[in-house]
Amino acid sequence: MTDDEVNTPSDGTDNLPAPSEPAPGEVVVSAQPEGLLVGGDPEAVESYLQRLAENAGYAVQVVGLDKASLGNATGLAASAASILGQSAKFVQLHPDSVKAIHAERLVPGTHGFNRMMTRGPDGKFLRQLQWKETNVNPAKLMSAQMLAVQIALKTAISEVEDAVQRVESKVEEVLRLAQASRSGDVLGDRLSLERMVNYLEKHGSFSDTDWDWISSIGPGLNRTVEQLRQHALATLKTFDPSRPIQDRAEFVVNAVENQQLGETLSLLVVAEESLFQWQRLRIARVEATEPQHLQKVLDDARELLAHQMAADGDLYRRAQTVLDAVARTEAIDGFRLWSVQGLTRDLPKLREDLDRFAHARRAQALEWSEIDAPTPKEALQAAADKASVAATQALGAATEGYTAVSNFFSKTTREGSKLFGKRRSRDQPGEE
Repeated sequence: MTDDEVNTPSDGTDNLPAPSEPAPGEVVVSAQPEGLLVGGDPEAVESYLQRLAENAGYAVQVVGLDKASLGNATGLAASAASILGQSAKFVQLHPDSVKAIHAERLVPGTHGFNRMMTRGPDGKFLRQLQWKETNVNPAKLMSAQMLAVQIALKTAISEVEDAVQRVESKVEEVLRLAQASRSGDVLGDRLSLERMVNYLEKHGSFSDTDWDWISSIGPGLNRTVEQLRQHALATLKTFDPSRPIQDRAEFVVNAVENQQLGETLSLLVVAEESLFQWQRLRIARVEATEPQHLQKVLDDARELLAHQMAADGDLYRRAQTVLDAVARTEAIDGFRLWSVQGLTRDLPKLREDLDRFAHARRAQALEWSEIDAPTPKEALQAAADKASVAATQALGAATEGYTAVSNFFSKTTREGSKLFGKRRSRDQPGEE
């Protein structure tokens, strides 16, 4: 097979293998806004995923779409999974990574199913990849959307149990700080939704009574998520980079102890995970009872995912900017020993809370600026240097002043002498 050869039937037609039967050496891909659905020959899939990881630039999150991850998938989600075969994968990519792999032509440009079989002599994919779009009906295309959105909602949050443990004893306090007054408990709602999702994955459907019981939780969770995020942003906005180090150290203490910033981020993660679980139930409910509205509900869930990801990314970047500004010190700050020690002690804790938040949201963790903790000795030297400069400036000013006064008196003396000489000449009689 040549570098750019694509496996096509000998009659020259585009009659590709049946959608449910990926051919040996074939990769099937459906590019969705939430990520890539990938399936086909297991060895070919692994080779393709390796190429993606090499070119993505950001960490690539791969989720295997097996029985454990799909549960008792029915309807459209099961249909899409069958097209991808036994090695089906869902690949989450950072938006920047999507641009990069599109530039390398590693993914097709459509949201349908595409097949590729370009291989080299060593069995690896070559640089130039060529794709053939699989002709499927609109229901099959919607099935790809259905599967991608459901898996994206399921995997949007990681390690939520850690967040639960960090915040479980402070839920009411954090909600009070965020002014998130709502009926019910965030952790209690999470347990209810988790049980319902497990029931759905086990049985493939749930009753009208179950939906009536759970349906009102979603809007409340949406409000709670926004209130928690706004509380975190409001806490960060109280920071003034122009304030002295003792005020910056006080900001960190207030953010950690009084405003519960770390706990707020943990509870935000829990609330978002519950909101995404509720969306999964909503989609399954609409598919089963009102399929004519399914496309609109899928679009709405996609918008929610994109909004939450963007908002959390903005929050994390703002926090990095603020905490890096907090960490900036000058040598003279060494005189504020307790403030410097407080920053050295408390700031890393707050940074850890933020990095855990980024990890839970599967975001790329950013690099933090080093904390330069000046010592009293460095402060003394800085003060001496400043004093030396001030003394030099004062001496210069004094010298300039003395010179000016001296010049003034010298000029006055000369002018007085001239005046005295003229007057004496007028008073003495001239020689006759």
